[in-house]
This record gives sequence, structure tokens and C-alpha cells, in this order.
Amino acid sequence: SGTDQILQVYWGTEHGIKTLKTPTCILFNQKQQFRKFGYDDVMKYKSLPPSEADNWYFFQNFKMKLYNTTKVTSGMELKASNGKTLPALMVFSESLHYLRDHALNTIQEASFQTVCNQEISWVVTIPAIWSAAARQFVRLAAREAGLASDMISEKLIIALEREVASLWCKQL
Repeated sequence: SGTDQILQVYWGTEHGIKTLKTPTCILFNQKQQFRKFGYDDVMKYKSLPPSEADNWYFFQNFKMKLYNTTKVTSGMELKASNGKTLPALMVFSESLHYLRDHALNTIQEASFQTVCNQEISWVVTIPAIWSAAARQFVRLAAREAGLASDMISEKLIIALEREVASLWCKQL
């Protein structure tokens, strides 16, 4: 029914951690291919020998780079912890792609039903302090991640974190 709820599982339990939020971290291998996100990412990166870790791309707390950057563009790059760079659009879109797949898998496991991406209206929350260019960048990354088929899709809502939090509190 329309009132069924699937609550998010805890993150990090396989690592002895139990939180409702996962770290904003993402790991790419030497070939610039996505490998891990969140706690899995941190644990994998920490387990790499230092000589090998220098060849990987580990991004941590990258979300706020969209606020701290004076000019947000689709061609901007982000610096990994080892100084290497990747396109910011790649880092953000792979993160959203991972979260999309995680949400779809969680729904399927809880409901025993396959849900198509087109059946879902996605809400991506962003800080209110972000510029219009940063908001547009997130919309582009969401499209690249497969959350929406085009830039004006009604299936993708970019919402301010504080407004979503307020609506959630009203629901409680």
C-alpha cells in the first residue's frame, strides 16, 4: 500500500560501526574506476599498502567543495587525498549512482519486489548555502548517475536540507 515504509538500515555494521549516516567518501582505483563508497571505502583505503594507496583516488568530505569553490563548472576537478585529480562530475555522479543502487536494493530486499528507477521520484538534498551553479551541477551529476533522464525531469527534486528536515520533523 502507499503507506508502507522501508526504513534505512544502519551503515557500517559490517565494520563494527552503527550509524544512520555514512561518510561522504569515495574510492577509485588506479584506472579511475569506482570501487567503494562510505565506510567500505574508508576501510579499503586504509587497508592498502602505502605504495599502492598512492595510485588510488580517495576523496573525503568532497561535498562541500561545491561551496568552497568560487566558480562551479561541469569541467572542474577535485583533488584526492594524495593530490591526484579526477573530474568533479565523475566523483559526484558515481556517488549518486552508488546511493541510487543502494536504495533500489534496499527496497527490493525489504519488499521482495523489483522497483524500476522510472517509478521513483528522487529527492537529493543540498545545503542552502550553495550557489545556483552548485545546484545545477548536482542536477547534472544526478542525471549522469541515472536518477533522471533529463535536466528538467519531474522525477528529480533538488531540495534544501533544512527544508527537508523541517518537513520530516512535521511528519513525526
